[in-house]
Amino acid sequence: MTATTLAQPSPLDQIAAANRPVQLTVLDSLITALTQGGAVTHLLVRGSLATGTADRLSDVDLVIGVRDGRLAELMAHLDDLMAVQFGVLLPGWRDTIVGPLGGAGYVYLVPHADRLLQLDLYLCPASGIERLRGRVDARVLWQNPDAAITAPADRDASAETLARFADTPASCGQLLVQALVLHAMLRKRIHRGQAFIAYELLHLMHTTIRDLARTALVPHSRHHGWYHLPDEVGRTDTGRNALAQLTAALSDAPLPNADQADRVLNLALDVAGQVAPQAVAELADRIAAYRLYQQRENEAA
Repeated sequence: MTATTLAQPSPLDQIAAANRPVQLTVLDSLITALTQGGAVTHLLVRGSLATGTADRLSDVDLVIGVRDGRLAELMAHLDDLMAVQFGVLLPGWRDTIVGPLGGAGYVYLVPHADRLLQLDLYLCPASGIERLRGRVDARVLWQNPDAAITAPADRDASAETLARFADTPASCGQLLVQALVLHAMLRKRIHRGQAFIAYELLHLMHTTIRDLARTALVPHSRHHGWYHLPDEVGRTDTGRNALAQLTAALSDAPLPNADQADRVLNLALDVAGQVAPQAVAELADRIAAYRLYQQRENEAA
């Protein structure tokens, strides 16, 4: 028997590869990309991939341990890395849903196998990885054997980086990305029949529209939440129109279907076009690409 014959996968291996969850292919690529350069110390997988319960709609949920002294560098260049290596559709959304685990969360939408796959990446300083592992159910995929003990100065630098990340308000462009990502998440939960999560995501989309209007029209507001909106945002015709549209959306059913999810996204884009046209223009090609993927998904349903 020749070496070439020995190298050939068995029919069983071929069947396993053909039925392998697409997420594992992306996960393999993530491991390769992130373990170059020495900044990453740990990779841990969470969620359905960790428990073996993933389906075709499951996201890739990855915790990335980063040397404290290089956390700011990786956070600053993560969008570029994901764009070059994976062709992500949008800049990363600063995940505000994930609980406080001592790091920073990002959500990306990656074109893969003619649909969009959600990547949830959570960057955590290496000094906080063991504490994080004690709080979440995660499996170690890779660990850098060279991970050194963190110097106090590096630990202070990572803490400052994360505090700055948490305190920096989202721009109109980032809120627009947030609306698109939340829409993708909402459609997935509706498809799965997860009513409670869909209810929460619909509320978050309404909140995003509110924040778009306030950020664009009253950027230095001392208020937050739903307080004082008519007094602040409603000072101009544009603001009053945005609030009227939002009020109409709030009267819709609290448990959304796919059509309602699409309507609230259209509302977010319409309001953004009125109050922050520059942000819409800068993301125009990405918005068009996102709509195309959603159209394909509708046709395949």
